[in-house]
Amino acid sequence: MTRSSRQIFLLIVSYTALAIVWGWRLHADDAVPVKEDAVLELTRTDIATRLANAPKHLQQAAIFQLAMLPEREVRALNDWRQAPPEQRLRQLTVQQGPVHAPCPLNTALLFAELMRADAPLVDDSRLLVSASGERLEEPHKIEALELLASQAIDNNELSLALAIHERACESPIASWQNVLNLAEAARLARRPAAALRVVNFWLDDDKPRLEAAQREDALDLQTTLLLEGTRYAEAGRIVLDALRALKPAEAIPARLMQRAVLATHAAAESDELLPWIERQLRTYPDHQFTLEQIAAGTAIAAAYRHWLSEAAAIADLNQQTSIACDMFFRLAAAGETRVLARLHALATQIGRGKELSKLLTTLQTRPQHPISAPQLAQALATGNVPSPARDLLAAHLKASANDREGWRLLTQIDVTLRGSGSAPFLWESFLKRFPGDAPALRQLAQLQFDAAHYSQTLRTLQQIPGDQLDEATLRRIIALAIQLDAITIAHRAQQLLVESASHPAVNDVLALASLTHQHPDAEAAQNTLTEAVAKLPAQTAFHKELLATPQTGEASAFNTAVKTK
Repeated sequence: MTRSSRQIFLLIVSYTALAIVWGWRLHADDAVPVKEDAVLELTRTDIATRLANAPKHLQQAAIFQLAMLPEREVRALNDWRQAPPEQRLRQLTVQQGPVHAPCPLNTALLFAELMRADAPLVDDSRLLVSASGERLEEPHKIEALELLASQAIDNNELSLALAIHERACESPIASWQNVLNLAEAARLARRPAAALRVVNFWLDDDKPRLEAAQREDALDLQTTLLLEGTRYAEAGRIVLDALRALKPAEAIPARLMQRAVLATHAAAESDELLPWIERQLRTYPDHQFTLEQIAAGTAIAAAYRHWLSEAAAIADLNQQTSIACDMFFRLAAAGETRVLARLHALATQIGRGKELSKLLTTLQTRPQHPISAPQLAQALATGNVPSPARDLLAAHLKASANDREGWRLLTQIDVTLRGSGSAPFLWESFLKRFPGDAPALRQLAQLQFDAAHYSQTLRTLQQIPGDQLDEATLRRIIALAIQLDAITIAHRAQQLLVESASHPAVNDVLALASLTHQHPDAEAAQNTLTEAVAKLPAQTAFHKELLATPQTGEASAFNTAVKTK
């Protein structure tokens, strides 16, 4: 509903209610009332229009009260509506107003005034609302303060918005949502401590104000505000104290553990958390599975995997090598290949290399979801342990000599081990085994180009099969061929570039025309150009110029002498 239609609706409701009231009076007094003068009618119309800006839940009661107002109060409203904005707001809050307060009409008019374009400054308005006392009921007072806080944020008055939210939270009937609004304003103002004071008050055990779910939300918010305020040690102490308060057989709440991870990491006290994570892991049935069972394909819960990862990372960070290695083994057995590189380093360090080799073999041969040797080798190589990756891959390639991707990965690993200087030789060796491999040819061509071996680069690029020549490669061939004065090669590449496009660019056809005029086989090249020009839009004089054969002739003698009269 638009604003104008809403105003019309309010006016109709107002006058309907007024008609009902006067009808009742006629029936009761059996007398014809004096017709209201134009001022009263104008005042009611203007006030009804103003009420259209008030919140919808306040409008109906205010409209009915407006319709039933005695003449004296309507005339007072007429005087009120002509006063300056600040004076109007004062009369609705701290001074004697046009109507008695609190009442629906006074409340709705207050909100309408706060939302007007000519409303007083937000800071002045919030002082008047805060001082309104009994003239404004407490729920409406909080609602008005929240409205003013939103206006302050829109005006980028962040400190003012925070102060208004703090005032709203001081109310005895403030809700948890008011506290959340305060926290958001505090974050915008970069003053988390202001919100933390209020959150701590709401968490006070002596004055419980929160339900169980809200209390968890409050504890999460408390930790977040402490960390945002760089009070890491305090955050760590709070969560560790909460963990120590648990009974030995009591389950550890998941949200408490998450808070503990965040806080102890920030406070550099994650080693204090490791025993609690191990206790958490022991509550999962998955913890009873052996390493061999997990490696054979036994599924484990996502939550168990998550806490395994946390335990492994914390133990490794705090140099508790044996614990970290155990956790990494279980993660690797569950298929987490990203931990293989770190597991290899730890297992080698503490003499568990044979156990790791056995695990890798099991992962490749398990009946469900096996992990191939190239995948394992890739994980090791990515983790910067190329030597074991090469050994694993070499053993695999002895039995699978035609595994092209395996040989490609082996070549990449060898480049890492031997250095970039050996890369051209290694890729040439790969191409002897798999000639025409486009990615390898592009890799070799790039290496040759970087070494300024342009003739070799061109020869390498020419070996790429025609069905795998993309636009970038063709343009590179053209540029190199022109640079090396290989016009025939450049012409052929330009021809392929034009033919591959359903609507070739004019610049590409122009380039083909230029190369055609330089081609040693003029007739064949001209036929190619004719086919290319035919793919352009309608024939024009410009197209004919492209197809024209350059004419040669002798220059006639000319005289540079200046003629005189």
